[in-house]
Amino acid sequence: MTDDLDFAPNNNQSEDIATAVALEHFARYGYDETRLDTIAQESAISKRMIHYYFGDKQGLYVRALQLAIKLLRPLPQAMELDSTVPVDAVVKVVEAIVDQMASHPMAVRMVVLENLFGHANMKNATPLADQSSIVLQLDKILMLGQDSGAFRPGVSALDVYAIISSMSMFRVTNPATFANLYATDLRSEDNTAGMKRLVVDAVLSFLTSNMQPHGAMSYLVQENHADRDSSIYDES
Repeated sequence: MTDDLDFAPNNNQSEDIATAVALEHFARYGYDETRLDTIAQESAISKRMIHYYFGDKQGLYVRALQLAIKLLRPLPQAMELDSTVPVDAVVKVVEAIVDQMASHPMAVRMVVLENLFGHANMKNATPLADQSSIVLQLDKILMLGQDSGAFRPGVSALDVYAIISSMSMFRVTNPATFANLYATDLRSEDNTAGMKRLVVDAVLSFLTSNMQPHGAMSYLVQENHADRDSSIYDES
């Protein structure tokens, strides 16, 4: 039913299949309309085993959300740099992130719905997943570019990732209205490729512009997670 099955680990196949099926249902129908009976049937396991694996519906939802975030994170080898030229390095990583998000629209929908309705109760909870691979790679590239004078200062990895993710998610969240208002199918093959070029060019233009420094190391301010005690998320 979903290509997300290919990304499930093999240590517990039934549990992983149920998580992938749940992702599809939560993303397509929302939390309230998703039924555990249906997920159990499509996963070929009993409802009792779903409760055994996940505790309750919210537990299954959180695991599906974790899977969604994992699916939107490029594999490390996709972001490996084959050039020390800052511009080339940025293009490589930006394209990897855009391609990953384009390949998993249901994962994007899942993340968007959580941000709209908040069924996972993420406030003051520990982070859902470890995103350090993306942040560290972008940090490395920005440092390379800023030290060489190719990129302007005052831009952080999170700033860049905010641009990439918001533009990449747009084609999943807005296709119907964009097609109706502007006669443009964001999900067509041509426009998928065009959107990738647009994201790459937007990031490069942002990094290489001659705008005056704004006096800070980053546009976005990151919070400290050290004081978060809740641990409803047991996997990265």
